[in-house]
Amino acid sequence: MLIQTDWPKTYIYWTVNETLFISIPFTWNLPEVESRFVKQKSLFFKQIIIGGPATALMPDYFKNYSFVTVGSECSNIIQMINPLATKTTTGCVRSCKFCAAPRIEGRLKELDDWPNKPILIDNNLLASSQPHFDKVIDRLKKWEWADFNQGLDSRLLTNYHAKRLSEIKKPIIRLALDNVAYRDDWEIAFSRLRSAGITLNSIRSYALCGFDSDPAEAWERCNTITDHGIKVLPQWFHELNALDKNIVTNKQAELGWNDYERRRIMQWFYQHKRAV
Repeated sequence: MLIQTDWPKTYIYWTVNETLFISIPFTWNLPEVESRFVKQKSLFFKQIIIGGPATALMPDYFKNYSFVTVGSECSNIIQMINPLATKTTTGCVRSCKFCAAPRIEGRLKELDDWPNKPILIDNNLLASSQPHFDKVIDRLKKWEWADFNQGLDSRLLTNYHAKRLSEIKKPIIRLALDNVAYRDDWEIAFSRLRSAGITLNSIRSYALCGFDSDPAEAWERCNTITDHGIKVLPQWFHELNALDKNIVTNKQAELGWNDYERRRIMQWFYQHKRAV
């Protein structure tokens, strides 16, 4: 069985007897899985069981293969993908058009229990109740570090949240500034974290690029983040049924994007390279 110590950038797979299991995170992984495994099934496996966010978004992709089962439950799959990761809630209270979480998991639900791990991948932890949030923080304090990997909702972050987050010795706080309309909320959340004593090195921020905004607006948001002395993590928007990675769609081209502009903003903030 394959065990990852970091987040894989593609699907993972393992076998049990003559059954192949595959977990697919991104829809653009689907064609490769089909070509590499499904079309070769008769050579190696009696059955293939496929799950993951990609199949939740495109459940009919493998419908023509009778030996493929899609969407089966698999216990501890998060820890198989990343042994240090966990989830304390599912779903989200938001319905952001660019996000797959509401479509895959529905509305927010607090879990009664979860593996106590320091990397949290909750879609919207701050939307949970205070008793749940307190329970999460109390457990994380035992690790002395925590990475809120999916990001914390700036619109929901209160002084109370900031104070409790500061009780973790080495937190990694990830905000998101996905639209210029949320700048004030982002500024308030950032100030609350800093006032609670959380260091600049502990804060970073995602910035969605290529969704409903042009390159100039994306650069403005990214520069706003870096002007606060923290690292920006630009994320290129993919349609929820995208079968190709890092392409510029017709909709994005109409907004002024092209592949040069896409690579330029990504390479500058991640690698400080010039796009050529």
